[in-house]
Amino acid sequence: MPELPEVETICQALKPVLEGASFQKIQLNRPNLRYPFPVNLESELAYYPISHVRRRAKYILVDFSHGLTLIWHLGMSGRVVVENITATSLKPSPHDHVIFTTSHNYKITYRDPRRFGFLRLSPTNQLGKISPFSTLGPEALNDPKFNAKVFYDRLQSCNISLKNALLNQKIIAGIGNIYASEALWQARLSPLRLTKSLTLTETERLLKELQDVLRRAIAAGGSTLRDHARPNGDIGYFQHEFKVYNRESALCFRCQVFPLSKIIQSGRATYYCIKCQQ
Repeated sequence: MPELPEVETICQALKPVLEGASFQKIQLNRPNLRYPFPVNLESELAYYPISHVRRRAKYILVDFSHGLTLIWHLGMSGRVVVENITATSLKPSPHDHVIFTTSHNYKITYRDPRRFGFLRLSPTNQLGKISPFSTLGPEALNDPKFNAKVFYDRLQSCNISLKNALLNQKIIAGIGNIYASEALWQARLSPLRLTKSLTLTETERLLKELQDVLRRAIAAGGSTLRDHARPNGDIGYFQHEFKVYNRESALCFRCQVFPLSKIIQSGRATYYCIKCQQ
């Protein structure tokens, strides 16, 4: 599933294409994805100017001038493809489920082989009151109200493993399996540590390294393991910088002594060094 860096990369690519433009046509090639498409999607959105494209957690949000927001989740395998209509080069796919045509001759295709993604509509001013946005934690990046003390208090409010805490969207939003493992390795913290065992100093270190991992991943276009690609077709490159993820039994880059371990936490693989991460 695309995590914060992948979704942010897609948002950054969509902003200059969509902001100030409008959809002239919305073509639905099936009745549903994970959920049925919103009723009258085209009539609700077509010809209204798009005011803003932004991200919240792992969701793309497209705000329209008339007070509606398109909520776009990419599911497990979703891709967004942006092409100029006059220079279309990519072949259509049987998994092209939604095609948006813009007022300035761009075609934006939502391609989702596994069909776990979805589109929803909400009044923009009601977003914070509906699920899941009503319970989402603060953003790890670019939230002026989120700092190490706030993070520490949120971690102290429960007593679960650090890895599971980072994946809990109610504690902190947007983090997924890859970047949780990478950040914990950089912070030299065991994924098995309980949240209440962390000191404020350790929390400051964790937040610093988490933000560093996310910023570097965004700069690299995200991680392409199977499906992720940027809207122009380029893949992400952060997978070449992994220090622990998917490196079971390889030597730890830091200590160069212990092979990396793989454990399962809440059904998800965790990679870490038993020597370096305490």
